[in-house]
Amino acid sequence: MIANFFNKSKPVVLFVIILTFFIYYTTATFLYESNLFSVFYLFERLGVFCVFVFFLLLVNFIVQKNKITNKNSYSLILMVLLFGTFHQTMFSNSLLFSNVILLFAYRKVYSLRSGVNTKQKLFDAGFWIGIAALMYVWSFLFIGLIYLGIIIYQKTQIKNIFIPLVGVTIPSFLYFTYCFYVDNLELFYDRWMFDPNLNFETYQQLNILIPVSFLITLIIWAVISLTPKIVNKGINTKRSWRLVLNHLIISVIIILLSPVKDGSEMFFMILPFSIIIAKFLKKNDSNIVKNVVLYSILVISIVVYFL
Repeated sequence: MIANFFNKSKPVVLFVIILTFFIYYTTATFLYESNLFSVFYLFERLGVFCVFVFFLLLVNFIVQKNKITNKNSYSLILMVLLFGTFHQTMFSNSLLFSNVILLFAYRKVYSLRSGVNTKQKLFDAGFWIGIAALMYVWSFLFIGLIYLGIIIYQKTQIKNIFIPLVGVTIPSFLYFTYCFYVDNLELFYDRWMFDPNLNFETYQQLNILIPVSFLITLIIWAVISLTPKIVNKGINTKRSWRLVLNHLIISVIIILLSPVKDGSEMFFMILPFSIIIAKFLKKNDSNIVKNVVLYSILVISIVVYFL
């Protein structure tokens, strides 16, 4: 069954995951972007596909290296299914590149658990978030994840409070210097235009309403089910769990405030959601539940193309 297959972390499983993403990616491209076809456009989409593959491989490295999930591929296949469900995520280059950059920041924040090179990690995390914010301004809110990491992992020395601010400021300072040099400061100010949109009419469309409703139900079930079990685990497991939950909360805030609401903004919640559900599946003793969850998301990811 599908749950048993993805309960492993092997090259053949990774190949199947990338192949599955390729099917979703090409299907969405032909269905929704066919009017833009040209040789140049096809090469562009191929390049973007390669970036997505890099994104998935980097996620796999981060979750395995920092022991965020056990050795399985649930988180990766869940991410692919969610990309397929919200096909708009595959056509927003600014969100893609912003989230790729954010992965480098997440890697530093989640690795605070080791207690090694803490100051360097805090600076690097802030620096990467500063770059990501220049690509998509709402990424700046993930500066909060750094400070939550500082609190959760008890690294609240005075220096550690200011180091992320230095890191996040440097990319903006360099970009400001460039804009000043070319005498186009409006370009800099435009990058920092926070324009929240609280209009959720598009969420009434069935292709967004159905998956969002299902995912909300699933994540609530997973959190309620997992939290009591994790409370009895070691301190590092509990801290990691708190950090993932806060990661999800910040992602939801960005989604709610996002100026464009067409489904592409769901990109931000795909990683923390997949991690939480992967933990839920791994710790669930029922293969029936695991298969029902995975097959349900798979079916929804296909059905939305007909709504």
